[in-house]
Amino acid sequence: MTDKTLEERFEAFNKRPSPHFFTRNKTNTIMAKVLLALCLPAAAGVYYFGLRVILMILVGAASSVFFEWLYVYIKRDTLRINDLSAVVTGVLIGLSLPVTAPLFTIVIGSAIAILLVKMPFGGIGKNPFNPAVAARVSLKLFFSPWITNWVLPLTPSQDVVTTATPLESIGHFASSVPAGTSGLWELFIGHNLGGPVGETCKLALLLAMLYLIFQKIINPWIPLLYMATLMVTVAFFSEKGFDLQFMLTHLLSGSAIFVAVFMATDYSSGALTPNGQKVFGIGCGLLTGLIRMLLNLPGGAGIAVLVMNASVPLLDKWFAPRIYGHKKSVSHELT
Repeated sequence: MTDKTLEERFEAFNKRPSPHFFTRNKTNTIMAKVLLALCLPAAAGVYYFGLRVILMILVGAASSVFFEWLYVYIKRDTLRINDLSAVVTGVLIGLSLPVTAPLFTIVIGSAIAILLVKMPFGGIGKNPFNPAVAARVSLKLFFSPWITNWVLPLTPSQDVVTTATPLESIGHFASSVPAGTSGLWELFIGHNLGGPVGETCKLALLLAMLYLIFQKIINPWIPLLYMATLMVTVAFFSEKGFDLQFMLTHLLSGSAIFVAVFMATDYSSGALTPNGQKVFGIGCGLLTGLIRMLLNLPGGAGIAVLVMNASVPLLDKWFAPRIYGHKKSVSHELT
């Protein structure tokens, strides 16, 4: 074989820069599947709270897209709205609020998510914090009178009825499930249960989780470890020790499952390595439980995710794999 033949064979290769392995799951495809999964809790929200849920979702999606377009227009950057990430953020914000939340709070939440959390860091894939979670926590901090006015699902014979959430009934440093708290089945299906419209039916959320896992969109370890760790954490504060009812009531109350499925699994603000993602899920569940039990704050899931978002650089550094040919991992090589 001559050198000329070898040269001709080398030139015949299709030489491209890495990555050399490709997947059909591009950004817009992934986001489209997430939106499809969000249709399940959205449909449950419409069933329990009425058609205003659709309006909340549309306002959230439209305002998020508008603010991303506005930022790109002002900065004269490349427009990437077709990746659908802004739409997903807006839908998550809309589903994170009760049906009585004024529409302007959704718009403000979208502005916080896009203009303060996502785009200043470079847009999708570069934001260190989850935009929807940051917006949710900010709204709860500054607009609590409007967005924490929980109401019961509507029936043809009743108007809006203000109610306390089950999470409040098992809060205030409670170590057991008080009498009058909604039963596990009611919590699971969302019957006669107040709260954010997208978090009411846990059955819909778990079905959405199974769909995303089946489609290989999310790492199943993150939501599963999140939920398991939350249950184990609250069990330490139970007066009966391993009180399954107390543990499940905490799991099925509030936004834990919603956050575990749709927010803790965010690619941009989560850990990159497999072990780092597992620790991320465990950390979110642990912090959620500790915030609920030690600080007497209902919820705590959003704050837990933001804290773990901030720890992602450390997780990625600590769990960085060993490069082939090196004796130590990347984390040790960088120290």
